[in-house]
Amino acid sequence: MPAIAKRNLKAGEVLDGEGGYTVSGGLRPAPLSVQHGYLPLGLAHNVTLTRDVAEGAAVTWGDVKIDQTTDAYRLRKDVEALAVSAQAA
Repeated sequence: MPAIAKRNLKAGEVLDGEGGYTVSGGLRPAPLSVQHGYLPLGLAHNVTLTRDVAEGAAVTWGDVKIDQTTDAYRLRKDVEALAVSAQAA
């Protein structure tokens, strides 16, 4: 479930995750989420936007500065890689 901007968000803002004021969850098919690089709602907490995101738009990995050393980040990237491999097969 990707993070969707609840309002126009500006670069430099810190996302407050599920139940917060900046993003909500939006249902998208998993292949589409991986293909477009959507940021999962579960990882949209305490990450800083690097560019503006319009209200209603999905937040992408490229829109945020995120700690890539966390277990949650590495696990998600591993799952995405498996999804891409499965689609190619």
